[in-house]
Amino acid sequence: MMNRLDWNTAFTRRWLEIAAIVMLVVFGLGFLLANLFFGGKQVAVAVESPQVIAQASAMPNQGWAPLMVYFSAYGSYATGATIARYEWDLDGDGRYDFDATAQGGYTNYLYSHPGEYIITLRVTDTLGRFATDQVSFSVRHPASSSVDYWTVFDDTRVRRIDILLSQSDWDQMWVDPEAKYQAMVDAIVFGQRLEDVGFRMRGQFSLRESGDKKPWEIDTDAYIDGQEYYNLHQLMLLNSIGDPTLLREKLAYEMMGFAGVPASHVTYVELWIDTTDDDSPATFWGVYPMVERIDNKYLNNRFGRDSKGGNLYKASHAQRGPMDLIYYGESITDYPAQNGQYAYGKMNNEAMADYSDIISLCRTVDGTQYATEGELMQALEGAINVDTFLRYIAVITILDNWDSYPYTGNNYYLFNNPVSGRFEWIPWDLAWGENPQASLFPTGGVGIIQRAPLVDQVFSSESYRRQYLAYVDLLLRYWFNEGNITDQVEKYHRLIAPYVIQETGDKAFYGDQPMFPPEAFTNAWQDLIRFAHDRNLFLKDALVNEAQP
Repeated sequence: MMNRLDWNTAFTRRWLEIAAIVMLVVFGLGFLLANLFFGGKQVAVAVESPQVIAQASAMPNQGWAPLMVYFSAYGSYATGATIARYEWDLDGDGRYDFDATAQGGYTNYLYSHPGEYIITLRVTDTLGRFATDQVSFSVRHPASSSVDYWTVFDDTRVRRIDILLSQSDWDQMWVDPEAKYQAMVDAIVFGQRLEDVGFRMRGQFSLRESGDKKPWEIDTDAYIDGQEYYNLHQLMLLNSIGDPTLLREKLAYEMMGFAGVPASHVTYVELWIDTTDDDSPATFWGVYPMVERIDNKYLNNRFGRDSKGGNLYKASHAQRGPMDLIYYGESITDYPAQNGQYAYGKMNNEAMADYSDIISLCRTVDGTQYATEGELMQALEGAINVDTFLRYIAVITILDNWDSYPYTGNNYYLFNNPVSGRFEWIPWDLAWGENPQASLFPTGGVGIIQRAPLVDQVFSSESYRRQYLAYVDLLLRYWFNEGNITDQVEKYHRLIAPYVIQETGDKAFYGDQPMFPPEAFTNAWQDLIRFAHDRNLFLKDALVNEAQP
């Protein structure tokens, strides 16, 4: 007969045996999962660790539904190990249900429903340590736009604009183009007649150096208050100065949009001039990129209706001098001026003559010493949308656009957004350069302006440098590469080519004062593809040299 001590000992031994079997099963499953998920490499129990850095990036970070967003884990790394797994929570439900390990952390996802999204990346190294990072972006419903962009800026076709005016008005425009004489005309825009609209030449350098093919502005409510075309007050026809392909500006705006930078919509139009007091037919003047103007509607559709009233400044170094963001003092009279105008050209609220916000921005960017990187970042983030600026600089750098902030202090807008309480960076008048080996990091002070302090401050931060590199990498991978540029260039060249050579030909190539010989249009588009190929290779090599350990 078993006594109580013997019975307890046997009971204990039996449960110890069961526990041992359970532990063997658990460790066996763990070993099986390790082999399944980590290729046979031994891993420890997953633990969040500061030795692992996750860096999540997304492009674009805002746009209209449906929106395809591209994600990157570029810049993620582990100290003393390698990243073994990249996982994304792409729908924001808290589950890492998309494994991007085979793609090196890159993936994309189509967002059909408007909303604010927060997407999380989790990276795990070969030691079982992990880290997470998040990106956020906004998907807007097209119906929330006050402008029907998809009709007005339909870029699948070239549509016609006719300008009907008297011979005397037409002649007066050419007496002194830089006077920008405005005529009252009728305009037939894509078949819709608008009466008594303003029509004049526009621009600075593009006006002086363009021969007969001038840039134009159509002002729908210049003479009839409130007259609009699909809720737009002005139509801007740019003349592709220095670009015989007629494609560079269109592609640059598309690249900005892909990057997530607030960018104008662009479509192609054919412009005809009809002097109505003679019997001659209308004259074909050329194919123009019609670019969305930066105005209140533009701002409301990008930053919300509550953003109304914020100061808008335009950089135009030829007209007013460069907007360099250098801190000169506490009075606007301390700042550079040209032609009787301050460099920071106010596009609205002119009567208030209040420049305190732009002076505050310059003080933050250039007039303050910061003890730490964190202090610098906090100050900059409170004054300007640094993320948008990094995306903008990534595009400008890839395109080798020298006529921009780091070099000339030109061709951009600053909008003081009353909703966020900080400035937004808006691109304008975009171009391409021709140097495929231009530096990965732009440097201020090598162009017209003495310094570019915002560039200097941003790139003094290791965090901002890493984010900038991730944006360059995303653009090279998904947009600015030989394959995509070839597709885009060929598509738009085929679209506009029949119109360029119609009738007496586009004034950029034909007539008394062309900008280019006719064969330039036929051949120059191939230069864009070659540049994209060479630039992509150069910058990819530069990124390798900047890679994390």
